[in-house]
Amino acid sequence: MKYFLIALQFLTIIPLRKSIKIEEKDLSNSLIFFPVIGLIIGIFLILINYLISSFFSPLVVNTLIIIIWIGMSGALHLDGFCDTIDGLYGGQTKEERLKIMKDSSIGAKGAIALICLLILKLSLLMEISPQYKYQALLFTPMIGRWGMVMGIFLVPYAREEGMAKSFIKYKDTKQLFWASLITLTTGLFLFKFISLGIIGLDLGIIFISTLYLKRKIGGITGDTLGGLNEIIEVFTLLIIYCFIIR
Repeated sequence: MKYFLIALQFLTIIPLRKSIKIEEKDLSNSLIFFPVIGLIIGIFLILINYLISSFFSPLVVNTLIIIIWIGMSGALHLDGFCDTIDGLYGGQTKEERLKIMKDSSIGAKGAIALICLLILKLSLLMEISPQYKYQALLFTPMIGRWGMVMGIFLVPYAREEGMAKSFIKYKDTKQLFWASLITLTTGLFLFKFISLGIIGLDLGIIFISTLYLKRKIGGITGDTLGGLNEIIEVFTLLIIYCFIIR
């Protein structure tokens, strides 16, 4: 239960009644529950969709879902996505890129990438039929956070210090196993064997992204993990649209 609460506290803005004493090793153990937190976010999005779909047009409904989706994580992952884009395409060396990522302000490249990402996510939600929308809303946040777990296990940490380093320091294959099993089981329940294709394609994007990050900055950071989550989420919606909806 402690590890679940740590993951909930780290990945969402859901307030906890009492503070949790966290040791460094606890952060790595909480990785098991990253997909579960995504599932909880998905359930909440489905509830919101159900409650407001009778009162507003599809455009307004999906826009509100996107806003709530962002708000539930405190825009943490989008902030990481913007910082990652600014760093990767604003610096000439590894050191310059990491320095730019650490800057809290957003640059032009990050802002443009953010707008494009949100427009694409909104457009894909608009195109998903009611028959598959609940499955998409449930599975997309889940597999995005599973992608973060995969990223942690695929490449080293790029900085000498940082919050995300604690997740990597005590990582263990059992955390990856259980996080993957939870994601796979949920995917099979929602999409049957089509989920294997969704997960397989997402895994390919994760491999490509992490290898690119390793070449550019030497590995991952907290910002790039947030960016990876956003990329996998929008790519998952794209896969669902291309191979299931059409």
